[in-house]
Amino acid sequence: MARWISPKRVFAVCPPTVGLIVLALTVLWLFLNARKIWDTFSYGTRPLWDAPDGPKEIIHHFYAEGVEFDEGLCKLHGWTARPYPLPPVWDAVMVSTELDLLEVRMHELLGIVDRFFLVESNSTFTGLPKAMHFEGNRARFSSFDDRISYSKFPGMQPHPPDPFTFENAQRAHMTQLLISHLPRNGPMPLVIFSDVDEIPSAHSIRLVQACQAPSPLHLQMQEYLYSLEWPLGFRSWRAQVHLWDRQTTYYRHSLSTNVALADTGFHCSYCFRTIGEFAEKMQGFSHADRLRGNRALLLPAHIQRIICEGTDIFNMLPEAYRFKDLYNAMQPDPAKSAIGVPRYLLDNFEKFRFLLPGGCLREE
Repeated sequence: MARWISPKRVFAVCPPTVGLIVLALTVLWLFLNARKIWDTFSYGTRPLWDAPDGPKEIIHHFYAEGVEFDEGLCKLHGWTARPYPLPPVWDAVMVSTELDLLEVRMHELLGIVDRFFLVESNSTFTGLPKAMHFEGNRARFSSFDDRISYSKFPGMQPHPPDPFTFENAQRAHMTQLLISHLPRNGPMPLVIFSDVDEIPSAHSIRLVQACQAPSPLHLQMQEYLYSLEWPLGFRSWRAQVHLWDRQTTYYRHSLSTNVALADTGFHCSYCFRTIGEFAEKMQGFSHADRLRGNRALLLPAHIQRIICEGTDIFNMLPEAYRFKDLYNAMQPDPAKSAIGVPRYLLDNFEKFRFLLPGGCLREE
């Protein structure tokens, strides 16, 4: 019969050996979780050592339904009215999978944008093969055909190891597409530079077109996560408007100036209809390294739970620059209203229920 040896005797006989085992296991755990530990420490202490980037001069924004875009409204913003003819408005976006947001965007801007420029690639930023979603669903946007300029950006071979290299190359492709359509005579266009999910309000763009606003000008937007149910505050600023200058303008998503116009629309990150679209973006966008090899983050059950909780899809601490914002993002309260959203969303609320408060359940 085997004799039972108590843990006390083991520790009494060979405490150095047990200590070494515990130390080795601890070191192994720290090694395997080093990235997660560092992320938690850096994000948790960010308010102590970091400050938000982006424009520091935020221009007050005034608007009421039915207001005239005239000299008076321009003066209220500290600007003067533009002389006629007013510049045409172009909208330039790179298409990934977000056809729902693209549809909402194009209908919101229909009355102000003269031409939509769309660039689509058959590869994600990280080099994964990607379906040509817009090309395969172009009939969905047939009512815009006469004002769409569409171009394909093929994947790079070999694919660059840094996703931002591919992203920058795709943006350079957009620059060349825009240049190829510039008029020889007449006013230069006012061009919106923003991602598909950064949707400016039509009245904001009409204001910038009617008034001699600074150029370039960033567009501060209310940011949302997963849908309009989870507001994150006015922290989105990368969208921008440029009155095209042949010498200096190029398509970009970085800081162009220190000036932004307040409250110009909404930025809805990870606002997808299906679970599959979430997984595709998590693996394919420039920050795909946040997966850290954890394939469990791609499971449909995990993604669905996170969408309805409003917490971080990568199980990371939120990116916040004040402790109160960090706490609020960790324990978010769902919004109960959706005032000022694009009219097209409300006119088609059954189709876009997943974007509105209370519609967190997604299709598989």
